[in-house]
Amino acid sequence: MKSRKWTMRKATLVLCISSVLFALLLQTFLFQQSLRRQIRAEIISDHEISLNKMQTDLSSFIHTIRGEMLTIYSEQDLINDMRSAAEQDSSLKDYYWRSWYFARKRFTKEDQLLAMYLYDTKDHLISSYRYNSAAYPKDIYKSEEYDNNSDRVYDYVHGKRTDLMISGYHNPDAKKDIVRLVLKLHNYDADRSGLGYLVCDINSAAFTSIMSKYVDVEQVCLWLQPLNDRVVAMTGQASDSQRRIQKQLAKAVENYYKSTKLEQEYDGNYLIQVSQENYNLEAFVLVSQSLLTATQKSLIRTLLIIMAAMLLAITIIVLFLSQWLTKPVEEMSSTITQIKNGETQLRVRPVGWSQELTTLGTEFNEMLDRMQVMAQEELQHKMLVERTEYKMLQAQINPHFLYNTLDTMSGIANAQNCPMVSGMCRSLSAIFRYSLNMTDELSTVQNEMSHVRNYLYVMDVRNGSTVAYDYQIDSETLADQMPRICIQPVVENALTHGLRNVRRKDKKLLIRSEHVGENLVITVQDNGAGMDAEAMNRLLEQNDMKRVESGISIGILNVNARLKKLFGAGYGLHIDSIVGEGTTVTITVPAASPEISDNI
Repeated sequence: MKSRKWTMRKATLVLCISSVLFALLLQTFLFQQSLRRQIRAEIISDHEISLNKMQTDLSSFIHTIRGEMLTIYSEQDLINDMRSAAEQDSSLKDYYWRSWYFARKRFTKEDQLLAMYLYDTKDHLISSYRYNSAAYPKDIYKSEEYDNNSDRVYDYVHGKRTDLMISGYHNPDAKKDIVRLVLKLHNYDADRSGLGYLVCDINSAAFTSIMSKYVDVEQVCLWLQPLNDRVVAMTGQASDSQRRIQKQLAKAVENYYKSTKLEQEYDGNYLIQVSQENYNLEAFVLVSQSLLTATQKSLIRTLLIIMAAMLLAITIIVLFLSQWLTKPVEEMSSTITQIKNGETQLRVRPVGWSQELTTLGTEFNEMLDRMQVMAQEELQHKMLVERTEYKMLQAQINPHFLYNTLDTMSGIANAQNCPMVSGMCRSLSAIFRYSLNMTDELSTVQNEMSHVRNYLYVMDVRNGSTVAYDYQIDSETLADQMPRICIQPVVENALTHGLRNVRRKDKKLLIRSEHVGENLVITVQDNGAGMDAEAMNRLLEQNDMKRVESGISIGILNVNARLKKLFGAGYGLHIDSIVGEGTTVTITVPAASPEISDNI
């Protein structure tokens, strides 16, 4: 029994009803997910904006501190002596109090500078400044009471980093969190050899005062931390859970930080991270999700509106879509049936509700037009082939007349004691006979070289013997078969474009044939003008048949096209050239014996 196929109208009705049921079921599931994404998007968007503004203010503050640190370069006597000390190990005791001058004169109260240390390239203290001499060590490398982050300073100074180092530590004597800035001092020449470095300890309160302007809600934990380093500043009214999470995250960033290690949610908190473009200082903030549940009401209202709109839209679609959808398809089907029954003059009306139907009708009409044009072209092609075959039969008379004429001229020249004219006539006769005799597509290397020698003899008679020829033909390659007239166009190209316009007395042309593996490799090398080999090799690789048929550089491209068509894309011509030094053209074909070539 033949099964009944579905009509488009029935399929449309079933699809619409199924879509309504599926949408209502899916809507319930997606509600919670949509709510979560919206809250998260709002949190991230608002806090990223705030953190970016905060990072801009912090960058400006750090840039000011760095600028004040760089003013040390205005101390020419100090810099000169530091340069001498780096080179000759001279004493810098005269600058013992210079850090006090820097701290008092160049740093403001808002900078909150607590200590400053100036070191030479051997980590010897030159000068230091301490806001409280009892709370801060005289030399950061000689403080054993607590960890003041001197190991990180040493690693940075003797490493390859050149940016401003930002680190932090806690000073239990001063009961302060310290932000440490380290700046390498170096020559501004090509070597950029080091002169020493400057260490500035800033009160972290200067950073938290900027950070506090961007913390406007409770249960928020905001901290600053360089990658692979300690926390330098923290603020916000964090909950116990947030403090615990913050310690875990800070430990991860300090010891084995990777961007993929940090999640975006931790126990009901969102983690937002913003980097600073100019300095290694990341801003992290933990925000509680419970503070932003008010946005749920907006999403619930949106959900109800979507449900009502979906019900209304589906009702309208069920009533009108089937007729609107199927009418143009039915008209198109009817027209196609008429065309199939013989009314080939008809065409489909490319109309409908979708771009696909319009495209289908247009393409179908174009296909019918092309079929008619192809039928006419096929008839014209058949007539053209018949005329071409007739002309080919007629043209066979002309080569025989040309051969006989040249042979007659050679005999007359020989009788008149003109050996050059006689030899030229024989060479031309051989060239024409070899070129026009295309009954056999394949020839041998020996025949190809005979053809080349005849061509070079004619060119020497015509232009004078100005080129020295070197033939390095391996005797094992003479019987190898290859397509006819492959070497002569390459030799002609070398003479015409490589050697003709070169003003030198040692013009040379080398022709070599040898076996390389299973291939026959023929090399034509000249010491002429050279060429753009890269561009020519691209044309050879593209093997554009339209360009070959157009007659542009037909010699090289024609030979390459014939070889690739006969043997495959891995064979053909390749050019190596240096402008002003010469060109080498390599012809690669399979080393085919007569028995193998018969099967090609």
